Amino acid sequence: MNVGDRIEVKETDMKPNMVTQAMDIVRDGIQKHSQDKDIASFVKDTFEQRFGPTWHCVVGRSFGSRVSYELETFVLLKANQHTVLVFKCG
Repeated sequence: MNVGDRIEVKETDMKPNMVTQAMDIVRDGIQKHSQDKDIASFVKDTFEQRFGPTWHCVVGRSFGSRVSYELETFVLLKANQHTVLVFKCG
């Protein structure tokens, strides 16, 4: 799947550098995997390798959410038909 540069930040409190890294990680996950659960696992594992535990990731086409998270660790991205929620808590 080709994501190109079509990743849109819908909501975040992350610092700009971390948002850029999040977009790159999500882009890589979508290019390497076709199923939402595999994309979510890739994103979560990559975030934990780079930034330490404990990260959570939800990937889907349509979902609502309300989550608690640590300051400056939340991002909601739209990448083609995928919506990706990433946050740190715990």
